[in-house]
Amino acid sequence: MSEHRSDFLSVRDLVVHYHSEGKTVKAVNGVSFDLGKGETIGLVGETGAGKTTIAKALMRILPVHSVEHTEGSVTLEGKELMSLPEHEMQQLRGRALSMIFQDPMTALNPVKTVAEQIAEAVRLHNNVSRSQALDRAKEMLTMVGISADRAGEYPHQFSGGMKQRVVIAMALACDPQLLIADEPTTALDVTIQAQVLEMINDLKEKLSTSMIMITHDLGVVAETCDTVAVTYAGQIIEYGTKEDIFDHPTHPYTVGLFNALPNMNDNAARLSPIDGLPPDPTNLPQGCAFSPRCPYATDACRKGVIENYTVSGVHTCRCIRAAKEEV
Repeated sequence: MSEHRSDFLSVRDLVVHYHSEGKTVKAVNGVSFDLGKGETIGLVGETGAGKTTIAKALMRILPVHSVEHTEGSVTLEGKELMSLPEHEMQQLRGRALSMIFQDPMTALNPVKTVAEQIAEAVRLHNNVSRSQALDRAKEMLTMVGISADRAGEYPHQFSGGMKQRVVIAMALACDPQLLIADEPTTALDVTIQAQVLEMINDLKEKLSTSMIMITHDLGVVAETCDTVAVTYAGQIIEYGTKEDIFDHPTHPYTVGLFNALPNMNDNAARLSPIDGLPPDPTNLPQGCAFSPRCPYATDACRKGVIENYTVSGVHTCRCIRAAKEEV
């Protein structure tokens, strides 16, 4: 990771540990990245890699009862979020940074109309009347492709794809500078996925919003992201521009992710999945966390701290093999 700090969002050495059943869950272990104004970064990795925990840490909505330890620095336009008093953080959520949650079913209140739920966020951050807030809610629904006539309906009256559009409208209602999208298309069928992604891209460009796209789908990354951070066991193990990661994947885990994808131009009879499973976050292996699954692992990989090596430009890789190619 470059030492250059973004003027917009800069995350440095973020650590989040939970406690569960007497054990320490090391969910995020020293994550650092930058995001420029109007840019999109993709956090990619398998389930359990720590992606959602990173997002919740940025939003400061981690579950208080189970968090054992947090540290690191998160600055948004020069303002340190980690030490900000809660009442100031509440003023920023929704207005400066907002989040599209993975499951629209749990993100929406079943006993309030969709317009009321969007208007609630608008009134919280703007000095407007209830009728003005409802007008804004209808405007946002129209923007995400839902007729304003449906503003008085409840979440159960919408399909899964429409619910996700409502959640997106709610997240964008106050024109946030930073949008965190936590696998926003996972629960949707493929055709609706494409529509929602296109809509997110259009709205992001229209509103000049920066975005963190959390996903395990490399196709989504190709459609939406400028830079990519490949996460594994709570660390960013490879980082670079989209072109760096897609054209020159360097870490064996990143290479494995691409090898597991079907290729229309390849006549291979079988895909090449990555052997094994992600490590138990309560008992991470020494050295490189990927070493138990890596075909190239040596004794050096299994001991000590694995540094981040520069491949070229902003492209970095946390792998001993990358050190031999460092420029």
